[in-house]
Amino acid sequence: MSFTKGKVRDYYLLTTDVENIFINEYMPGAPGEYVKVYLYGLLYAQQGLNMSHETLAAQLNLTSDQVVSAWSYWESMGIVKRIFSSRPGPYNFDIEFASIREKMYGNVPSEIHEERASDDELTDFAGSEVLVDTGLKELYDDLEDILGRLLSNEEQKTISGWTGEGITYELIREAYRYCCGKGQTSMKYISKVIMAWKEKGLLEKEDILDYIKKLEERYGLYRKVLNSLGLRRNATSAEKQMIDGWVEELGFNEERILAACDTTLSAANPNLRYVNKVLLNWREEAADMGRDVNQKVTVTQAVLNKYYEFLRDEAQAKAEARRKEVYEAVPALAGIDQELTSLGSKLSRGLLSGMTRDQIEEARKQMAMLEEERAVLLTENNFAVDYTDIKYSCERCSDTGVDENGLRCSCIKDRTGEAEIWQNQKR
Repeated sequence: MSFTKGKVRDYYLLTTDVENIFINEYMPGAPGEYVKVYLYGLLYAQQGLNMSHETLAAQLNLTSDQVVSAWSYWESMGIVKRIFSSRPGPYNFDIEFASIREKMYGNVPSEIHEERASDDELTDFAGSEVLVDTGLKELYDDLEDILGRLLSNEEQKTISGWTGEGITYELIREAYRYCCGKGQTSMKYISKVIMAWKEKGLLEKEDILDYIKKLEERYGLYRKVLNSLGLRRNATSAEKQMIDGWVEELGFNEERILAACDTTLSAANPNLRYVNKVLLNWREEAADMGRDVNQKVTVTQAVLNKYYEFLRDEAQAKAEARRKEVYEAVPALAGIDQELTSLGSKLSRGLLSGMTRDQIEEARKQMAMLEEERAVLLTENNFAVDYTDIKYSCERCSDTGVDENGLRCSCIKDRTGEAEIWQNQKR
């Protein structure tokens, strides 16, 4: 298509609007010939004029293939689009220029965000209004403040892509604050943090800040543990995993973990494996005694054994006192108990020395008759049948701490608390 001289003169007197984003972000890294093609094509696009690829190439002193390569490059950058037609020839496509500002800041439905770009209102080359996602623009501004520099075009595209994956502005903003606060400003590092937080479902600011607080506490624990062992360095991945296990799997709090670290003071070669063994032993003891792993232990096993012995002695003494009371009230019971004891001893010896079955059966009958007589006398004199029996605090283990199966009795939890009081009263 030809152009009249008047029209050419007119548009030469006009100006071509080139977006600053293109100049700042796209132009520096592009080949010079490609920039010439873009700008010359943009001039014609804004004036609504047509030009063939061959003519454009001739105007710029380039080959047609170079022009086609330029359009392919700019299309790969996302700022132009080739629209193919059915006309014959190798250059059967037209060029549509995209609004780079729209590309960077996006469109939002009017019902979601009615705010326009006010004084900085954007229009595409057809003259239609473009809605600006001011939330995304504010995010970019915030991130640039955090970074202390402008975001590159690639960074903005990556951030915009995150928002399309359901990642909230708050997550991105707080991730940047967190990473930059740690001196980590690379996009790769920040991206890993963002994706990890997304996996954890951290989308709202309150949840993110709570997670960061707990994370900082955990890193503080890493430092304290290593410092207590005389190690002035950061924890390795394996060490972090071990310490995490103390908290998340074994259930220990910081105080108990550091207490375990203190036990290494007398060790020849203090290390985390030693601390790990201490904590595993503490957890096993806590499980045996039915107490929380973080409960401070003030009662040793030796003290607990002495307390059980005290309980048994006390139970026997009380039974003896009740027996004397009964003998005074019913003297005949003393003779019956003495005879029962004698028969019991005779039966025990006889079983070992070869008593006949008839003799054993006779002894058992006599004992049953005496026990029946004893029960009648107690009842007639207003005593319970088991009044003189030894009454232990725990009938399952008879105050030994070990049940009939040889396992730790469930009463140990209660006895431990009692033993602590008992021990303090003795001081």
